Amino acid sequence: MMRLFTPAVALSLVTLFAPSALASKSSFRVYNSSGYTLQRLYVSGSHLSDWNNDILGSSVLRHGRNTRVIFGDQSSQRCLYDFRAVFSNGSVAQDMEVDVCNSGWLEYR
Repeated sequence: MMRLFTPAVALSLVTLFAPSALASKSSFRVYNSSGYTLQRLYVSGSHLSDWNNDILGSSVLRHGRNTRVIFGDQSSQRCLYDFRAVFSNGSVAQDMEVDVCNSGWLEYR
């Protein structure tokens, strides 16, 4: 299930690409093709009620760049994660219950 919240400028929908031959929780990547800088990226297990810390820390993810997401739990027992991206234009995109074990990457467009 995907929810998209945009206060001023609408972001395109987020694309999930899942080639099973390439999918791996240990090599999951987030791509920013939004045209804006991704300022904060939160990733939490879908079973949790709160967001974990911003995984970018003091860094940002500029348009055209990508980053690897490192999960604390590398087992295939827990695969569903929620993503919350905050962009430089004030837009926020939330993607709920992303199956990171069967999806190779998540792209913001």
